[in-house]
Amino acid sequence: MKRILVATDGSDGADRAIDYAARWAKHVSAELLIVNIIGGYGLPNKLMRTFTQAQHAWLDEMLQSLSAEMLTKARDRAQGAGVAVILLDSRSGDVAQSIINIAKEKTADVIVVGKRGAGHVAGVLIGSVSQKLVSLAPLPVVVVP
Repeated sequence: MKRILVATDGSDGADRAIDYAARWAKHVSAELLIVNIIGGYGLPNKLMRTFTQAQHAWLDEMLQSLSAEMLTKARDRAQGAGVAVILLDSRSGDVAQSIINIAKEKTADVIVVGKRGAGHVAGVLIGSVSQKLVSLAPLPVVVVP
C-alpha cells in the first residue's frame, strides 16, 4: 500500500474518516492524499443561472477558500496522528465521480470516506456519496461509520 485517499467535507463523519486513514497510513508508511470536492451543496441549477458573472466569481472564491480551510484542518489532524507524507487536492464537480477521478490520476490504492457527510439535499439520502463510491469505484472503498 503506497497511497491512501481520504475525502473530507468538514463534517464529523469526514473527521472520523481522516483519523482512520491517518492511523492506517502511519501504520503502513503510506502517503495520505486528502481531497475536498467543491460540489454537492444543493444549489439548484435554476438559481445558479440567475447569478451574474460577478456573483459566480464571488461564490467560486468563497468555495475555494472554504475548501482550503477544510484541507488545512484535515492536514493538521493527519499530522497530529504522525503521518509523514500528506498530499492535498481540491476539485469541483460531481463529488463521487471527482473522488474516483482523483484516485485514478494519483494512483490511490484505496478510498476512505465517512458514512455520512455535510451535503444538504443529497445528505437526506443516507450516505449517497459513499454509496456511489462503493458502487462505482474501481478500487476498494472503506466507509467509516
